[in-house]
Amino acid sequence: MSVDILDVFNSNAFGVSSLTAAVNLITPTYNRLGDLGLFVKEGVTQRTAVVDFDPITNSLLPRSQWGGPGVANKTALTKAHNFNIPHYPVNDTILASDIMGRRRPGTDAVLDAQFVLAKKMAEMKRKLEQQQEWQRLGVLKAGQVKDGAGNLILDLYSEFGISQTSTSFVLGTTTTDVMGKIAAVKRNIITALQGESITGFIALCSDSFYDAFVSHANVKAAFTYFQNANGQNLAQDYSGGSNVAGRVRGFVFGGGDLPVTWINYTGTVSDCSSTPTQQPLIDSNSAYLLPTGTSVFREWYAPADYVETVNTEGMPFYAKQELMRFGKGIELECQSNPLPVCLKPAVVQKLTVS
Repeated sequence: MSVDILDVFNSNAFGVSSLTAAVNLITPTYNRLGDLGLFVKEGVTQRTAVVDFDPITNSLLPRSQWGGPGVANKTALTKAHNFNIPHYPVNDTILASDIMGRRRPGTDAVLDAQFVLAKKMAEMKRKLEQQQEWQRLGVLKAGQVKDGAGNLILDLYSEFGISQTSTSFVLGTTTTDVMGKIAAVKRNIITALQGESITGFIALCSDSFYDAFVSHANVKAAFTYFQNANGQNLAQDYSGGSNVAGRVRGFVFGGGDLPVTWINYTGTVSDCSSTPTQQPLIDSNSAYLLPTGTSVFREWYAPADYVETVNTEGMPFYAKQELMRFGKGIELECQSNPLPVCLKPAVVQKLTVS
């Protein structure tokens, strides 16, 4: 069976609009923070996002005499922060030899261009998703956005002139008042939010922190009850924080009206240095406690660097194909141009085992 590869890729289904729509529909496979919905996603029309901070104060007022003048309102100057958005393209090719005379894996059906395209787009999108997740984690862990080679793109603590707060939970000591530690950190976060409402808290934990936390004497009884209440087999552990139907699983402790969900975020990724090294998603013996339901976490997407997307609202992913010289095949590109930020970095509090 012959396949005219050029005719296939000249169809409307392979235009930039259709390919971009298709790549955005591919189910995420590496997207824990995306599943949480922590970062509010927003497309921008340029490669720089500008945020104006209007420093409205909540200072108290002295009384005035009846019939006398009031207190003059002092309006602080607005400060603008500019954030440059990075660019991540991934390229691949589809050659006539990739399709001609070949069959789909596991079937007798002839391999077609649509199948090869879908497979390559899924592979490329998975790499882009992993980079997005790594950037989000960088914002939470150190207030920094870095690329896969470790190059610094943005330092939020430097941008806002503050430093990261770290609290030792002293989990190696059996008498530690863990609930008191949690309460103190939650108060710090609420103070840093400056009156903004929230729906709760989450703590993203490394394997070592999570194990030390749930096995602590002042937590263990509550963790055992939580396992029973959720029908867990106590012969198994509850680590890993796996996804169930799009919901991130975690252990709720330190509750009240604003409970904390403790999530064991396990795993590593490989950087793109000359000698690739496995980087842990959450650094050992650490956790990061932060609020949910706020507007302080943002993720901006710049438009692709294509003529047809200039000055349009950015999308999370783009895909495009182009004919190679002499009709040898098709060049395929997927790209994403994301920048996650936290507009109040002090709301993320680092926790350590000791």
